Amino acid sequence: MGEAKRKQDRRQKFLLDHSWCAYCGAPATTTDHCPPRCFFVGRQWPETYEFPACSDCNSEARLDEQALAVLVRLDLNLTPKEPDQSELHALMEGVRNNQPALIEEWLSSSENERKRSFRKSFGSRGDELRHQGWGNIRLGPLTQAMTERFMVKLAQALYYKHNHAPLEGFVFALHISLLARDIPPDFLSNMMRIAPIRAEPKRSNQPLDDQFIYAFNHNEEHGIIYAVVQFSEQYIFQLIAMRSDFELKMEEFAKEHGAVLPDGHRHVIRLKNKPPPL
Repeated sequence: MGEAKRKQDRRQKFLLDHSWCAYCGAPATTTDHCPPRCFFVGRQWPETYEFPACSDCNSEARLDEQALAVLVRLDLNLTPKEPDQSELHALMEGVRNNQPALIEEWLSSSENERKRSFRKSFGSRGDELRHQGWGNIRLGPLTQAMTERFMVKLAQALYYKHNHAPLEGFVFALHISLLARDIPPDFLSNMMRIAPIRAEPKRSNQPLDDQFIYAFNHNEEHGIIYAVVQFSEQYIFQLIAMRSDFELKMEEFAKEHGAVLPDGHRHVIRLKNKPPPL
């Protein structure tokens, strides 16, 4: 049996066990990798992060993921080595061909804006790094919207992975950069304390935690997951996904205690099709 036939058989078996799209609840006809393969050197993506998907949900994020892979894989300290250098170049060319407006946004910072950005991120070292040839990419509204869409998709995928059903409810998603000077040194460790379960993403038994760090906490009974996901110093996501009925309980609890749930970065998730209960 050839490798292509084995992959096809594995996919068919997977879809028999996971018949409904993890993102919209429609019948699943394909599989989706989240995080995507292009985020990882040599496309060595983590095993078990494969999800059932309909063709629409699988394809609609392709350009977002291609562009985000460029940002995720940009090394802040070193010149990428092969095969990373060639893969990064191919990704950049793909973005240039498919989304020229995004490239224009990335390169649109003026000299004064670059100066302010480096000083904000690196303080007194900012001017030194800029004179050494470091550049910066402007993460404008197009990039911010793309990042927001990916965070929501990632939260849905992780909800499905740990709660074994597509989410109908809400996602709270926040992008955090450790490069910002106002981020306290213990900020990430404090977030991780709320997410005590540390995943161990691997490929062929080799750890991938140099590219993908993921910690979480979840409750399948109540339909909620809290996750902290890190791809690089500049891409850390704080994600909460919860079923609609649990958010109502949280609102009631907050009201009783004179509090208000945050409304920022909140995304409503409605299924196109409701799968039958397991």
